[in-house]
Amino acid sequence: MAQTGPLLIVDGDALAHRAYHALPPLTGSTGRPIGLLQGTISMLAAAWDLFAPRALAVAFDCRLPSPRHEAWPAYQGQREDFAPDLVEQLDLLPGLVRAFGVAALTAPPWEADDVCATLVALEEAAGGTALVVTHDRDAFQLASERTSVVRPLSGMSEVEVVDPAGVVDRYGVGPGLVPDLIALRGDPSDNLPGAKGIGQKTAADLLARYGGLDEVILHADELTPAKARAVAESATDLRVFREIATMRRDLPLERPLSGEPDWAAGAAACAAAGIGRLAERLAARD
Repeated sequence: MAQTGPLLIVDGDALAHRAYHALPPLTGSTGRPIGLLQGTISMLAAAWDLFAPRALAVAFDCRLPSPRHEAWPAYQGQREDFAPDLVEQLDLLPGLVRAFGVAALTAPPWEADDVCATLVALEEAAGGTALVVTHDRDAFQLASERTSVVRPLSGMSEVEVVDPAGVVDRYGVGPGLVPDLIALRGDPSDNLPGAKGIGQKTAADLLARYGGLDEVILHADELTPAKARAVAESATDLRVFREIATMRRDLPLERPLSGEPDWAAGAAACAAAGIGRLAERLAARD
């Protein structure tokens, strides 16, 4: 049983969507779709082997409107509805994860991002270290001396581990200013427009110069006329965008206990779900 190492925190929805789109449609022995389930569980097992964590926790969206939708009704409004087979497998995935004795966590009405951020806060407060596995670059705000973000590039066979220096190299600002950067430059994936005409480089330059979004707004009259107008006219919305982009770290969750997944129990659950080949591989781990 693993007792040392980092807490491995996984954005389950991020991995599940990547698995669903990376694999051709697969049908299990029960006649139901299994590609998302097989791909996600395979990546979780590979992540365990790669990082040897003290524990694994998987965060999931609750798929209900969040307070972010109240703050900005157009939030994620451009996204298409999920395909039925995707929804079917997403509904089954948390239970399959729990069959391994692994925490599969939601915190309605908040999102998986917020669950990840809260687990990071709990782990750091306890003196531990954390790794957050996600494709969502918004999670770069979680990078610290104790926490790194792991971006899978090709399943879990190739990953990028991003620490605070890596965030600065990529964005030109540190983790603490990532929400400010997102607010200023916008985020098409979440349908946040940002300030008109201000892209990532300009946003990073302004934040580096003034120290934060509020200071950029305060000194808008020092910018070129077009940028000054864009910042001044959208100042209220920009603060809303920053709030939306900021992950919550105070949800009512508990720090996961140390322990290795129960591979045999998980293998049995996979077999029952019709994922026979994966079940065989997992059963051979014990």
